[in-house]
Amino acid sequence: MSEEHLSEAEKKLFEALEREKTPPGYLEKNIIVQLEKEGLIKKTSTMNNYLKWAASIAASILLFMGGMFYEKSNTNTMVEIEPTKGYMLLLHEDASFSPGDPMAMFEEYKTWMENTFSRGVKITGQELKPEATLVKGETQQAYDAQAETRTTGYFIVEANSLEEAIRVARENPHIKYGGSVEVKPYMVR
Repeated sequence: MSEEHLSEAEKKLFEALEREKTPPGYLEKNIIVQLEKEGLIKKTSTMNNYLKWAASIAASILLFMGGMFYEKSNTNTMVEIEPTKGYMLLLHEDASFSPGDPMAMFEEYKTWMENTFSRGVKITGQELKPEATLVKGETQQAYDAQAETRTTGYFIVEANSLEEAIRVARENPHIKYGGSVEVKPYMVR
């Protein structure tokens, strides 16, 4: 229907109509959530999250390679930690973890390990793979350990006190990139 066939009163009413009405923001979110629940659409992650995940994997690989390189360059034997002085440093990451250049990170971790060892604190460590098996009673279940907060690696240090182990943890480059380091003493019985 064209405007030519409208009376003057109809033209005024037509012009008074709202041309576009934007639905409330919560409506779009509710529809998306409902479509996801019904399996009609899949939840998508942003490219930024993908890049952080890929960079975390790259950083973990470099951490592992740095540990291997460091261990081979010092001695070809395992570092033995005295149980009464042993502390485990667990490396944790969440969405705030933002790794840097992989080669620069490799050098930072290598330097950190060398400085720690040069102060007389024995240290060794490994990268952890993202997959895991959960054992509960008689059952076991494979699952992806890459949850919101994930443990991506560990170091074992021989320190004279908890304070010294915490100092080593604070110097770990992992913190610089938004990760956290959990310090756990061995329980010796």
